[in-house]
Amino acid sequence: MDRISVSEDAFYIRRMWSFSRALDLGLVDEEIERGLTFKIGQRHGERVAYIAMRLGRCLGLNKKELVHLTIAGLLHDIGALGCFRTHFGNPKILRQHCLVGSDLVKRFPAGEILSSAIKYHHETPISCRNVLKVRPEEITLMAKILSLADQVDLRLTRRQYTRKERDELLQWVSWESGVLFFPEIAAAFEQIARKEAFWLDIEQSDLLQIALGLLCGKWHLPAVRELEIHGFTDDLAVTFADLIDQKSRFTARHSRSVAEIAERLAEGLGWSDQQRHELYVAGLLHDLGKLSIPKKILDKQGPLDVAETDIIRTHTYYTHRLLTEAGFPTRMVEWAAHHHERLDGKGYPFALTAKEIDTGSRLMTIADMFAALTEDRPYRKAMSAAEALEIIQRGSGISVDEQLLPLARKVL
Repeated sequence: MDRISVSEDAFYIRRMWSFSRALDLGLVDEEIERGLTFKIGQRHGERVAYIAMRLGRCLGLNKKELVHLTIAGLLHDIGALGCFRTHFGNPKILRQHCLVGSDLVKRFPAGEILSSAIKYHHETPISCRNVLKVRPEEITLMAKILSLADQVDLRLTRRQYTRKERDELLQWVSWESGVLFFPEIAAAFEQIARKEAFWLDIEQSDLLQIALGLLCGKWHLPAVRELEIHGFTDDLAVTFADLIDQKSRFTARHSRSVAEIAERLAEGLGWSDQQRHELYVAGLLHDLGKLSIPKKILDKQGPLDVAETDIIRTHTYYTHRLLTEAGFPTRMVEWAAHHHERLDGKGYPFALTAKEIDTGSRLMTIADMFAALTEDRPYRKAMSAAEALEIIQRGSGISVDEQLLPLARKVL
């Protein structure tokens, strides 16, 4: 691959690595774990991606195939959030998340390749034991690799393994060869697991950089990348907006509503098409960090206690971190993450002052408040537009920009 192609692949992996972390935040939830009947460890997606990539290298996949395999590893459990609302706490989620995940990734680059890998990542060499009951010859090599990488990481605790523990894990993989795992994949794992670096790598916090070094060489990626119009990031943002809103039955369309309202407000200010589009994408992702909030808190019928409120307040911080790590322009990160900041400096998570909050963030605050107030919540019914605007008006000069309120009344 040429230099430009490798650089594109590296940035693509970096962006998806961050969104994989968002998925992991959403999946470390007792409701998900009850349905799956096992505990998902933190950083599961990135660790599966790394193990799969190492297996793919051992099995001779070319660089483009390794990129696809790494992305499939990062997203292999995307369907678990995709069917959260309908299947949480239900053992059927094990089957359903393969099918839902397979459909979700079709809109991404190399979608068909990712789709088949994710669809069959819980299949085995024995048809009668398979989740989807397909014949072994229908299962792609990438799916076979993901299957072993997934199962291995589920057995690993988040600490450095002793030599004895590594040997026991290798023995288990050997015993399951031909039963739970395809023999050629089990043999490849035995090769990579004999290397000390494999075990040390997987516990490192900079696993992304280690993976990029193996895949793409030593690349110094730019800190940010400008948003492309109607490109892959649009599909990514729409997909994750829907996943975010799956976490609660009261937020079925909240992220899209905020994005649409913010864009309408920006249009009223005469913003350019590019600026409005960036604000729209930021609106889709403004609650990305809310994936970290347990469903029982999001759906609580009564008032939240102090500890629960503190947990809720973390979501904007995680939005900021995840979008920054994904390489979004700073202005978009701020528009998305500053929607609970206040002009009086009493907002969260950064307690910004009025001079530190730009117009896009101020528009997002109004859009988020209006959308939330006009939606049903566990503790109240949806308000009318007039009622919502009256409440927003009470925050004039305190939580919302008083100069933007006439625009809000006109547009909304």
